[in-house]
Amino acid sequence: MKKLISSLMFSGLLFVSCSEAQHSNTTNEVKSTETSTASPQEKTVITKVLPANEFQALIGKEGYQLVDVRTPQEYNAGKIGDAKNINFFDPDFKTQIAQLDMSKPVLIYCASGNRSGKATLIMKEMGFTEIYDLRGGYGSWPFK
Repeated sequence: MKKLISSLMFSGLLFVSCSEAQHSNTTNEVKSTETSTASPQEKTVITKVLPANEFQALIGKEGYQLVDVRTPQEYNAGKIGDAKNINFFDPDFKTQIAQLDMSKPVLIYCASGNRSGKATLIMKEMGFTEIYDLRGGYGSWPFK
């Protein structure tokens, strides 16, 4: 009987522990700034998901690159400012993204935030150091 009670208590502790670990992992995924030590020198990579008003405040600032990763059809139906269209689904996506200046900040958006979030991960791997993603994508853009 003691073994059964001990086993149940251990299982309960393990469940709570795993639940907490999953919760903290979820929380950590929304970091706005992270430091990568892939090279001998520390490199700071900034990735932020911004609400529309903060995103809009950065548009047009010197050095910022505005990128729309929706399809050409979506882009032609409406876009933000003078955004450059680089279709996330294009087989040549990485090559086109690589033509941007990796040392300058990038403002990125898609229709809902899904593709731009995936594009952000790709861009971080490629060496981009400052990426701002529009929360909710073009669908949430109030300044149309």
